[in-house]
Amino acid sequence: MKNIQTLPTPLAIPPRLQPDSLACVETVAQLVTWAEDRLRTCGIDTSRLDAEVLLAHTLHISRACLYTRLQEMVSDSQKNDFQRCVVRRTRREPVAYITGRQEFWSLEFQVNPRVLIPRPDTEVLVETALRLLTASRITAPRILDMGTGSGCIAVALATELPHAHIWAVDRTRAILSLAQKNAHTHQVGHRITFACGDLLAPVSPGPPFFDLLVTNPPYIDPQVLDTLQPEVRAWEPRAALDGGADGLDFYGRLLYDSPDYLRPGGWLVAEIGERQKDAVVRLGQTQRPLRFQMCRPDYAGRDRVVVFQRTADVEP
Repeated sequence: MKNIQTLPTPLAIPPRLQPDSLACVETVAQLVTWAEDRLRTCGIDTSRLDAEVLLAHTLHISRACLYTRLQEMVSDSQKNDFQRCVVRRTRREPVAYITGRQEFWSLEFQVNPRVLIPRPDTEVLVETALRLLTASRITAPRILDMGTGSGCIAVALATELPHAHIWAVDRTRAILSLAQKNAHTHQVGHRITFACGDLLAPVSPGPPFFDLLVTNPPYIDPQVLDTLQPEVRAWEPRAALDGGADGLDFYGRLLYDSPDYLRPGGWLVAEIGERQKDAVVRLGQTQRPLRFQMCRPDYAGRDRVVVFQRTADVEP
C-alpha cells in the first residue's frame, strides 16, 4: 500500500454550537463545529472527519488548509453551500458522492452513483497483482480489468507498470466514460483500452493471451444487502454489489471462462467477500486448467483476494 499523507489531529475548535444555530456561525472553525454536531446527532460515527472534508470541498481548498484558516470569516453563500452538503450527508449519502472524489492508491478519482466507491481493501488486489508480475519478471504484461467502474484498479496498475498493455471493461458506456476521464487525469489513458460489455464478453478468447485478469466483482449475497450500512445499501449501485445466489454467481462465470483468455502460467486475481474463500476455491477446483494459488488478507486480517493460476493444458 502506498504511503498516504497523514493530517494533524482533529481541529481544535470552540465549544459546541446547537445544531440549528447556523445563523450565528461566523468562522470556519464554528462551521466545522456546527456540522460535526449535526452529523453526530444523525448517528454518523465519522462526523468530525466528514465535516472537515465537506467544508474543504465547499471552500475549494485541501483539508489541511482548514488548519490555517480557522478564524477566517465565512460568507452567507459559503454557509448555504456547506449546509446543502451537510444535509445530503445527514441523509447518509456517502461523502465521496457529495464531493465527487475518492482517494485510491494515493491517487484521486472522480466517482458518482453509477460506480462503486473505491475502498482501501481493494488496494490489496493491486498489491497482489504487482507482486505476481514482479516475481515473474514480465516487462510488458497484458492485463484485463473486468468491471472497471471508476477505473481505479486499471489506472493504479498503469501508473505502476509503464510498459503494461491494459484493457478495462464495464457494462455501460457512461461508466466507461468516467473511467476514461480518470485515466486521462492520471496521464495513462493512452495505455488503457476501454471496452463495453459484461466481464470477458467484449474481448476475444485465444491468442494473444493475457498474463493477468483482475476483478472486483459483485459478491454480496442479496439476502445480506439490506443489512448493510445505509451509505451502501441506499446509495451505491446495486449492480456492483449483488453477487446473485450466495454472492458467488460471478465467480462461477469467471472461473469457467478465464482459462480461454489466460496464457499458461497466467493468473486470475479476484477480490472476495468475507467468508467466501472456501466456496470460491471449491468452484475453482472444478476447472481443470486452473489451480488455486493463495488467498491474501486485507488490512483487517480478513480473506480478501484469491489467486488462481492457469496450468498447462496437459498435466503429468
